[in-house]
Amino acid sequence: MSEIRTEAREELKSYIERIERLVEEIATIKDDQRVLFAELKSKGYDPKAVRRIIKRRQKDPDEIAEAEAIDGTYMHAIGMAAESPLHAQVSRLVRDGMSRDEVIEAFQMLVPVNGEVIASVGGAPMRIWRTEDGKAFAEDYVPPLFENFMKKRGAA
Repeated sequence: MSEIRTEAREELKSYIERIERLVEEIATIKDDQRVLFAELKSKGYDPKAVRRIIKRRQKDPDEIAEAEAIDGTYMHAIGMAAESPLHAQVSRLVRDGMSRDEVIEAFQMLVPVNGEVIASVGGAPMRIWRTEDGKAFAEDYVPPLFENFMKKRGAA
């Protein structure tokens, strides 16, 4: 029985000593990191920007894009961004020289499930929407008032 307690005591002591070594290694690494950032700053670089870049490089690109889209939407909603995120994205697509069909395809990816967007694509208004199951559709858009006007005109 005494032998079992001694074994358990030695095992526990071993774990504690290993953890203590790791804590010391972490402290050494943090000291090295502080020295590197001080050197970086002395060379004229912005340590805060470098830290942001390091954090960003550790994230998944899709996670970054989603976070930026949400941030852009919120910033636009509270008046911190003049241009809506969707409008900014479309502007980028147009600047990249995409064809009308490619812009429509890209729009279809941006429209949320069960949502719709009416946008001017190549000068013509388009209604782009997605169904509950995620299928995307696009059609030329005719404003409802014009449809009603045309119906009345045809009936008269």
